[in-house]
Amino acid sequence: MRILGLGGSHHDFCACLIEDGRVVSAIEEERLTRKKIAFGLGPRLQRCLSADYVLSEAGVGIDDVDLVVANDFVNPVFTLRFRDRVDWIGHHLSHAASTFYTSPFERAAVLVMDGRGSTVARNGELYGETISFYTAGPDGLQVVRGLHGRVTLTDRRSEDPYEDSVGWMYEAVSKAIGFLTSGGMGAPGKTMGLAPYGTPRYVQALGEFYVLRDGEFRQSTSQQIALRTLIERELARAGTPAARDEVRADFAYAVQEHTERIVIALVRWLHEKTGARDLCLAGGVALNSVANYKLLEQTPFERIHVVPAAGDQGTALGAALHGYYGLAGNSWKPAPEPFSPYLGRTYGAAEIDAAIEAEQDRLQTVRPDDLHGHVAKELASGAIVGWFQGRSEIGPRALGNRSILADPRAAEMKDRINAKVKHREAFRPFAPVVLHERQEEFFTTAVPTPYMLMVPDVREDRRDVIPAVTHVDGSARMQTALPELNPGLCELLRAFDRITGVPVLLNTSFNDNEEPIVETPQDAVRCFLKTELDLLVLGDVVLRKGPKA
Repeated sequence: MRILGLGGSHHDFCACLIEDGRVVSAIEEERLTRKKIAFGLGPRLQRCLSADYVLSEAGVGIDDVDLVVANDFVNPVFTLRFRDRVDWIGHHLSHAASTFYTSPFERAAVLVMDGRGSTVARNGELYGETISFYTAGPDGLQVVRGLHGRVTLTDRRSEDPYEDSVGWMYEAVSKAIGFLTSGGMGAPGKTMGLAPYGTPRYVQALGEFYVLRDGEFRQSTSQQIALRTLIERELARAGTPAARDEVRADFAYAVQEHTERIVIALVRWLHEKTGARDLCLAGGVALNSVANYKLLEQTPFERIHVVPAAGDQGTALGAALHGYYGLAGNSWKPAPEPFSPYLGRTYGAAEIDAAIEAEQDRLQTVRPDDLHGHVAKELASGAIVGWFQGRSEIGPRALGNRSILADPRAAEMKDRINAKVKHREAFRPFAPVVLHERQEEFFTTAVPTPYMLMVPDVREDRRDVIPAVTHVDGSARMQTALPELNPGLCELLRAFDRITGVPVLLNTSFNDNEEPIVETPQDAVRCFLKTELDLLVLGDVVLRKGPKA
């Protein structure tokens, strides 16, 4: 049985194909259009390139598909080609399905939190999903409670304020302190990175702008306006650029602190209601990896799963999986192996050679006999490496197949990559990837985090060893390298460990600022040539810049 899932909202569009419950392929529209989060594509959105991609990867056509499923909050232009075949499901239900059906749990509690979801009309006004609680098991997903916030309509759907939304509060603060994408949306990831540089100056004040009790988060439109007004006033009162930067950092600290408090309280309430030992998370708020780790530390849940595509792109996974388990009525049983995020297509040697040939006058190539040993030596010598291997990852985190890798031992490496390669703010941290069997030597948790969605502390005696991936507060957004998911990445880490005694690498996404992660060999070569990357590894080929020898 084949099911095509289509996901997104007004951004982060994605397609996914499953066969008999197994995810065959998934790709985000941004990777193909090369427009970040695929926001503002207009009529081009109806091309739905990601659907063609996943069908082609499986070697099938749309006539070979049994069901097409989409969430009802996705821009309908994205589904136009399949409009006569689409089964519509709720936005939060698709999020919930995306995380439970990719988890290792037979039964679990599920929490979905984002900015906004499916809408309903009540008494002449529009309300949208903001927080949804579920229980899940072999018979599917059941709602425990769903919170909806009143919507204030604007001319642009992306600007519609939703009441009672944790995600909206975080994004509103992000926008107010100046963190915007090129398309005008908020950039909450920047806020999370800045928060450790702040102080508690505004923590008490921000707490006046919402109410939290008995599994409910409430924030009115007037409170949202008052919060934005406070930020604008404090920024205006700051007399110097340095003082304004301190205000921004302090508001980032405050909204991160309150988000953690809110999420912890909601999760504790869900545990009281369900008694479950395992928890699944999805929705944009679940990308707050700092809060995720606090849940592991401070709530009764014993295990936590966060789907790697926790944002709106993950609703394509959830739509397809709910189609199989919910609509088609198949019983759920967890897979014995971890869910693989590597769901893009494989590019063969001929495609790699063609990408190199197109820029042959600007590239030098070599095929070393020992690829991992060769690259490990370059990394240990200070090279910044574009690493392009196998199938691309789903979701916003590079997990070792479309990554930029570097030596974490060099303290200056963080500033060098931010300035010369990623062209982004200097405070932005980088993540470490570590061999699973050596994880506890460097980090304060033994729990594997293969999707880079938890932030434990770096052990105090190791912070000077890996300073390039240790954030200012001593934490790190860690990725655990598991051989069953990415044996090549593990082999590279072992080769680096043999040279340096450190089984850790700096890992960041292979892209320039405000660009999607590279997908094709051509994308990788283009990014390599326009940034100050030292090496590019395409499959088994190592490339340097310079005239062809």
